[in-house]
Amino acid sequence: MKTVCVVSDLHMFCKRSHWEEHLEDIESAAAEADLFVFNGDTVDFKWTTLPSVEETITAAIRYLRELAGRYPECRFHVNLGNHDHVQGFIDALSVLAEETENLTWHPYYLRIENTLFIHGDVATRKMNQAQLEAFRSAWMHHKKQGPMKNRLYDAAFRARAHVAISRLAHPPRRTLERVHAYIHDIGHGEPEGVENVYFGHTHVAVNGARYGGVTFHNGGAPMRGMDFSLLTLTLGESG
Repeated sequence: MKTVCVVSDLHMFCKRSHWEEHLEDIESAAAEADLFVFNGDTVDFKWTTLPSVEETITAAIRYLRELAGRYPECRFHVNLGNHDHVQGFIDALSVLAEETENLTWHPYYLRIENTLFIHGDVATRKMNQAQLEAFRSAWMHHKKQGPMKNRLYDAAFRARAHVAISRLAHPPRRTLERVHAYIHDIGHGEPEGVENVYFGHTHVAVNGARYGGVTFHNGGAPMRGMDFSLLTLTLGESG
């Protein structure tokens, strides 16, 4: 049996995320897990507090390299989300994966046995694979946001607007319906043996909800007013 840990939506380097408070838990999980999946929006290049996107890429790659180096018995998978689907990061991840035996990356999804890992931005609206790729293309060269937009976003967070917006924009049934439609489009639905789907993006936790013969899981996001957890699952030896 293999132990897998999954974490979504850390939004590293964004000051509105409490990502740093969970680094110790990530280390502990990596020390015990056989596989560790960063399931999208691991890094936030749009809202980074570092001086530039380039410096954020350097810091993110350094973190991943050092983490993989400390836990060579754990295999790390980096699934991209919309916030980290950035060309410079993709290029750097490709180099890192070539240099690091226990780390790989995936632009859209990862399947291991009967379990599928996707970021979940397909919940934004109903999308097939081609539409998701078009949606992500707008993020490929996204710029770091300036002080004015950050102040406005800070004010919205203090008012907890992000909590209401996340829940209103992603009602449970519609979210699962859209994710379910997407996994069928890519040929990884229940007819193909998928039983569990782990996703993120919505920042709304989902604890084993059933829809269309599949069980869905979402660990939420480490932001004020939102539930968040590192999720753990066990897979058979064929994974």
